[in-house]
Amino acid sequence: MAGLVKQLQEQTGFSESECMIAEYLLKNFRMLAGMSTRQLAKDTYTNSAAIVRFSQKLGFGGYTEFKVQFLAEMLQYVNRPHGAELLMTDRDSVHSILDKVTSIEIDALKDTRAMLDPSEFMRALHLLSKTEHVDFYAMDNNLDIANMAASSFIMANKCSTVHSVMTMQYLQATGAPKEHIGFFISRTGENRMLLDIARLLKLRGNPILLITASPESTLAALADSVFQVATVKRMEELGPRVFLLGAKYVTDILFALLMTRVDYHNAQQKEEWLSKHFHY
Repeated sequence: MAGLVKQLQEQTGFSESECMIAEYLLKNFRMLAGMSTRQLAKDTYTNSAAIVRFSQKLGFGGYTEFKVQFLAEMLQYVNRPHGAELLMTDRDSVHSILDKVTSIEIDALKDTRAMLDPSEFMRALHLLSKTEHVDFYAMDNNLDIANMAASSFIMANKCSTVHSVMTMQYLQATGAPKEHIGFFISRTGENRMLLDIARLLKLRGNPILLITASPESTLAALADSVFQVATVKRMEELGPRVFLLGAKYVTDILFALLMTRVDYHNAQQKEEWLSKHFHY
């Protein structure tokens, strides 16, 4: 599901008139291409100013910019499986499951891209540029992403620490110097142990980065920079896997940004030294 389409369907934080506009757009999007602000306002019993404000509330400069993006996403949305059609049963063939899982993961990345704010990456990059050490905090499958990110960050000259045992994560937070950054990965943002660690780091003055599917969570409120990624709510068995896909996507972008700041001659020397002395 496209990010903008999802916002219009869920109508979170919308006023009564905004809900009316959203419902009209979803039902009559094929008529929108040649529709002026005045005509849309007339059909939704609002006014032109309300349409412009609605477009701006969704992050666009005006109605025209909103209309172009909405139509592009809506056409894409109606031309691919979605909703209940993505539910998998024992009647599905291997080909059908291949198509459905592919659709879910492609949609998840597109949704995540729509959710991500470039300014968050700039904020995170600014914080990362001031430290040489990143401490990861995660549990269960999220540790896999933390380990992959840590391996990448080391190549970008950032010492990275990942402890799989929760007790060690607590101890790491207790003794972390103030220049260390705490990098959390939590789908719900409400894990009690991770919250305890985040509060401790906050008291110590350590910056906190967070990847989550819940930007309104308690953990997100404690973070200095939050990256929201998509998940699948209707299919709990796939939800965590889709979240991991988005989390890796974010860490890959951060790694790419860090590498643009690296002395490539130094990085090449490091790689040559590793190739010479380690064979695996």
